[in-house]
Amino acid sequence: MLSKNHEKLQKVIEYEFNDPEILITALTHKSYVARTGTKSCNERMEFLGDSILSAIVVETLYTRYPHKPEGKLSQLKAQIVSASNLCAWAKKICLGDYVFLGRGENTREARQREGLLSDVFEAVAGAIYLDGGFEISKKFVLKFLDVQGEIISQDYKSRLQEFSQSVYKKLPEYKTVRESGPDHNRKFEVVVYVHKMLSGKGTGNSKREAQQSAAKQAIKRCKIPTSFPYKQCLSNKPRT
Repeated sequence: MLSKNHEKLQKVIEYEFNDPEILITALTHKSYVARTGTKSCNERMEFLGDSILSAIVVETLYTRYPHKPEGKLSQLKAQIVSASNLCAWAKKICLGDYVFLGRGENTREARQREGLLSDVFEAVAGAIYLDGGFEISKKFVLKFLDVQGEIISQDYKSRLQEFSQSVYKKLPEYKTVRESGPDHNRKFEVVVYVHKMLSGKGTGNSKREAQQSAAKQAIKRCKIPTSFPYKQCLSNKPRT
């Protein structure tokens, strides 16, 4: 039985579940399971949703851009399914407000974390697939993709790596210099070296977030162009 709050979510995503328990599982964080003894969290559904999302995006790009090479399509697909982009989609529907979290995680800050939101978005996509099939899940994803317009990369790690390999023939080096905070609210501080020079420092609630933050600072300091060659614009018609 869904609460009124979760009935509202069904209206927001414009899909009513035949089996409401599937939606409940998609919204259940592992911290909630640990506290309440609930049967299962959303990790398996997130795993499924990750593949469903990739399949939807790959099919869409393949169909809409028949003349784009595989490399360009791969770059665009990677950005679309990136944690930062899925997090932005999740925020559009306030998905964090509907997640079941354990007591230690149940904060406004936690509900806005990139990792949590991107994972839950994947889980919801997987839940819709399980309950309604591929075409219904595709319809859900395309609502976000079709109105997005420009896809501008915020994957600073990939951009920095691309630059470093092109100019220096070496990968950037990341080092975690500090970890602090309790397990439910861990903080990481990371530095990045480009060509053996300290180029950026960043913090985050995960090593991945901290590395992205450090890479972003390095891009700014190194004056790396941010007009990415794989910047694309989506439309309902194939581009030639």
